[in-house]
Amino acid sequence: MYEHIGVDVEPLGPENILAFGTGPLSGTPFPGCSRVDVMSRSPVTNLLGNANIGGDWGAELKLAGYDHVVLAGRSEQPVYLNIHNDRVELRDARELWGRSTYETRDLVRQELGNIETKVMCIGPAGENRVSYGSIHGNLGNAAARTGMGAVMGSKNLKAL
Repeated sequence: MYEHIGVDVEPLGPENILAFGTGPLSGTPFPGCSRVDVMSRSPVTNLLGNANIGGDWGAELKLAGYDHVVLAGRSEQPVYLNIHNDRVELRDARELWGRSTYETRDLVRQELGNIETKVMCIGPAGENRVSYGSIHGNLGNAAARTGMGAVMGSKNLKAL
């Protein structure tokens, strides 16, 4: 993050980077290790922001073969990132925009045809770049520190 985010980068600007990272033991049976760190320049502090979320998304990301997801830029329209093993694609999320995190999770699963799909998403607070917007996972977990949901919304990214 220190190498790619300059001192003049605006937290909600397209130059900011949003990174999701798993730990080396994610996806293993070792207790408490399937967590994800979400990092970016924070709209709350204007410094490096970090939020941590538990649940099953990190383990699934690791089992798909990835340790990190690093996002740069901004989509022209709302999208979500679909990762299925070696297939990674941005999909249209205009119909998801304005929906709650619960609705978003259900609608993404319906669209992908798999009720077991693991989803992390933002709600209207993140979409509207509320500085304390959070990212929500499958099991009621949230990355709710330093405004990472607002950064996700500033990229027009509804879900992963």
